[in-house]
Amino acid sequence: MRARGDRGETLIEIVITVVITSITVTALVSSLATTGNAGRAQRDSVRADTVMRNYAEAVKHAARACTDGGAYRVDYTPPNGVAVASAPGAAACPPVDEPLTLTLSVTAPGEQTQSMQIVVRTP
Repeated sequence: MRARGDRGETLIEIVITVVITSITVTALVSSLATTGNAGRAQRDSVRADTVMRNYAEAVKHAARACTDGGAYRVDYTPPNGVAVASAPGAAACPPVDEPLTLTLSVTAPGEQTQSMQIVVRTP
């Protein structure tokens, strides 16, 4: 006959241990996934912001290089997976006495869209 201390664990104790371990592992894995998603979203946001500022500078440079009555062309190629647009998409040089307000928008790979308004004019 076995002594009282050699009985081992009951089925209830084992099930409770498995449940507690499962909950702990699930919480750990979900927190790691959330951290990864937040990091990717932050990276996309910073990338879109950088593209936005570079595109705005290219638009301003093109407008400043305008000749009276001519047209300007923005020479800017966004990185792969990023789309840029301006509204209105006018190609005519803005008049000297009346600045033109443009709304620039950038769409990053994660479907994250940022927009900014700038004022351009011919010097």
